Amino acid sequence: MPAKQTISDLYKIVRKDLGLEPTNIGDQDIIQILSGFTSTVAGIGALRTHKSSAHGHGRNSYCLEGRHARLAINAAHTLALFILEAWAQRRGPS
Repeated sequence: MPAKQTISDLYKIVRKDLGLEPTNIGDQDIIQILSGFTSTVAGIGALRTHKSSAHGHGRNSYCLEGRHARLAINAAHTLALFILEAWAQRRGPS
């Protein structure tokens, strides 16, 4: 576990352990998508910090709507499913 347990720091460990570092990937298109995941993780973490009931309100004043929640949820779901599938592939057949 990383010393600082933020979603971004946890994702860095998972990305490294699953071999999803850009230096391990040969396809530029996949590298671009994986780089987008890094940005997505940072955005989800920032949204939670600034707008959730867990931390209160941040400096930015903007009104979140249902579409923003669906964006965050669906992006997190896509990332989580990709991570689980990469982990299952790494483990091999059961």
